Amino acid sequence: MRLLVLLTVAALMVVGCEGEQGLTGPSGADGTDGTDGNANVKTGTISPTNEEWLWYSTYWFRTAPLASTGYFTRYVDIPVAEITPDIISAGVVLVFFEAYPGSGNWTPLPFQFVEGNREYIYNIVYEVMEGMVRLHYFNMPNSPGLLLPDLSTVVIPTYTFKYTVIEGTVLQAMQAREVDVSDHDQVMEYLASL
Repeated sequence: MRLLVLLTVAALMVVGCEGEQGLTGPSGADGTDGTDGNANVKTGTISPTNEEWLWYSTYWFRTAPLASTGYFTRYVDIPVAEITPDIISAGVVLVFFEAYPGSGNWTPLPFQFVEGNREYIYNIVYEVMEGMVRLHYFNMPNSPGLLLPDLSTVVIPTYTFKYTVIEGTVLQAMQAREVDVSDHDQVMEYLASL
């Protein structure tokens, strides 16, 4: 009888050791991007150079039932196979960036910042589509009649962007715990606790 109990306990311990892969640690000093994760969360980073921001796309905003406004943009497409129709309908894709490169401080997108002379506004936004995230960089006038810089020749600094794809079940749990999904640190702290 004692042998049967010991064998049962040993079998349960082996079975109990199986489970989903845990969360990825922070990016390594060797430049790895931390793209592995558990089955419910996918993260990755990208640091596009000025040359990688392509010209041109348009970022549209519906301003009335039959009217829209669009801005020409420079853009970067990030392939993310984990962005499925299920993620689009029930999950969430978050994007953060280091507004001051190398600071380690993550700012959520969308991002707006008034240019030093207060003539125009810098904008970085993103769109989520099946299989990818598109980053947009563009300027908006802050004064009537202002001529904006030629966006096709603007030099864009090399910012690091971090994207996180979260399945609906994890998102619901985060909402239940009142995690502010626009706060990178709160999101990462919650995901690390899983």
